[in-house]
Formats: sequence, C-alpha cells, structure tokens
Amino acid sequence: MFKSRLKKILGAKFSIFLKQYYPLSKEKISLLLTKHQFKHFGSRSAFAVGVRIDGKNSVSIGDDTDIGAYVHIYGGGGVIIGNRVLIASHVTITSLTHDYTYKTIKFAPIISKEIRIQDDVWIGTHAVILPGITVGKGAVIACGAIVTKDVPEMAIVGGVPAKILKYRKILNY
Repeated sequence: MFKSRLKKILGAKFSIFLKQYYPLSKEKISLLLTKHQFKHFGSRSAFAVGVRIDGKNSVSIGDDTDIGAYVHIYGGGGVIIGNRVLIASHVTITSLTHDYTYKTIKFAPIISKEIRIQDDVWIGTHAVILPGITVGKGAVIACGAIVTKDVPEMAIVGGVPAKILKYRKILNY
C-alpha cells in the first residue's frame, strides 16, 4: 500500500530511481513527505519506525532531535521539542486530556495544554509526559516515569508520579 501511494505521488520512474540510487527506509521517505506538515521541523532531526504524531501542525521539533521507535505524540494542544533532544522508544507525549469532572466521561470536553521540552533533554523508554508540562533544559526523565509536574533544568526525575531524584553535574572536558 505504501509503495502504491508513493508511486502515485512521485511517479513510477522516480520511485525506481530512489530504490536503486538512494535507498531510503519507509520511515525516511515518510518523513520527507510529511516534514512540511509540522509547525517546525529542525535540520538533522529524525524519527524511527512506528512513530505516530497526531496534530503535526501543532508540533515543533528542533535541530538534531531523535525520536525513537513507537513514540506517540498527541500534538493537538501544542508540543514544542527543543534542540538535541533524545526521546527513547515507546514514549507517550500527550497535550490533550478529558475534563474528568463531567458525569459522562465519554462526552466530556477535551482540554488541551501545551507541552514544552527544552534543549538537551533525554527521555527514557516508556515515559509518559502529560498536558501542560515544561521539561527544563538538560533534564533527564527516567524509564517508565509519568511526568505530572514541571521538571526543572538539569533535574533527573523518575517514578510514578515522577519526582526529582537528583540534579545532573556537568564536567568540562
């Protein structure tokens, strides 16, 4: 199905050229075709297999950012990801939630709150970042952490809910 769509978009001859002279993975081709849909997509940034980003037009990704396999970003409320950010596999970043004060949850209005992930952040596998969170510059989010509050600069957080474990110390080499 992907190949047939690509042929329709680019033409059969160009598709053959790509296969022979510039072997790209399905993910790289998908990124090339969808980059323009993002609010901003920085240079040298990439994502791995199985990444799903909803609401691309509300998502900004900085330079040199890597998004791991099977990451899901719900961007409808706005997601800003800085430069040199590493997001490991199976991370969920959601800028949307439901108003749980409604009697009937199914019909509760959706609440959107922007998420900001600043430069040089590392997010471990299976972490969850909830709406309205700001992750400070240089922070590390441990594997499996559920981030319910803002994370200060250079903090290492982990747990459910995520709590500050310690702060990073930077050595000058």
